[in-house]
Amino acid sequence: MEIINNIIALASHLFFTILFFQLLTSVFDWHNAIKMTPENIRRLRLFVILLSAALGYLVSHLMLEVIEISQNLFFILQ
Repeated sequence: MEIINNIIALASHLFFTILFFQLLTSVFDWHNAIKMTPENIRRLRLFVILLSAALGYLVSHLMLEVIEISQNLFFILQ
C-alpha cells in the first residue's frame, strides 16, 4: 500500500509541476516583464523551471494532504 501511495505522490508532483510550467510559459507574457537578452533568456528559463517546481510541489502536497485528511475523517466517522 505504501508503494502505491509513493507512486501516486510522485505522479501528482510531476503532474502539477508540468502544469505550472505550461501555465507560466503560456499565460504570462515574460517579454514585458524582463529585457530579453540571450543571458536573460537562460536565467528566465531556469527561474520558470524552479518556480514551477516549487509551485507544483506546494499544490501537490496540499492536495495529497487534503485527500489524506478526508480519508482519516471517513475512517473515524465509520
